[in-house]
Amino acid sequence: MAMNTHTASMQALTASIGAHRPLDEQEIQLISSFFKLKSVKRKTPLLQAGEAAHHLYFVVQGILHMYYADEQGSLHSCYFFMPGELATDLESFSKKIPAGNYIEALTRVDYLYISCKDTILLMRESPAFNKYILDIVEATATQNINRTKDLLSLQPESRYQKLLATRPDIIKQVPQKYIARFLGMSPESLSRIRSRIVA
Repeated sequence: MAMNTHTASMQALTASIGAHRPLDEQEIQLISSFFKLKSVKRKTPLLQAGEAAHHLYFVVQGILHMYYADEQGSLHSCYFFMPGELATDLESFSKKIPAGNYIEALTRVDYLYISCKDTILLMRESPAFNKYILDIVEATATQNINRTKDLLSLQPESRYQKLLATRPDIIKQVPQKYIARFLGMSPESLSRIRSRIVA
């Protein structure tokens, strides 16, 4: 991977971290020394259910898709990690237990990655990175609670309208069948809802 590509990717990561706590040049250099850049093709698996999550992924370009399979084998989308977002199965990563979810490249993806061991070390050495990780964990917990509430309390059309209002990037960039899984409805139901809204 070209050096300038890695540099641009690290600038995206440090900008994201810096939004949580200012970074000085020493911390930027420290964080850069821990992360590696990789590109993968569409459909490449990054995590399999039943395996422990050993890495954190920062999406530079493309979309990562996290999903699980129920007892009947039906697939359910949990989240779409877009550029600028940090991806992993947090419970598996933090507790070193088998993951219940899969993570797969929904498109071609460029990402920066760091191991669990190095994440812990970097959190100790960089106050800004530590704040970033703690904020992400807190935000993810809140998102999961709100998503569960929405699935239980909102009608399908209201769930779609809320996603349209809060995450138009997902609506625009993710194929409809995956959005339907994420919203807990069939692709046909989503199609009818979208038709009503457009009309």
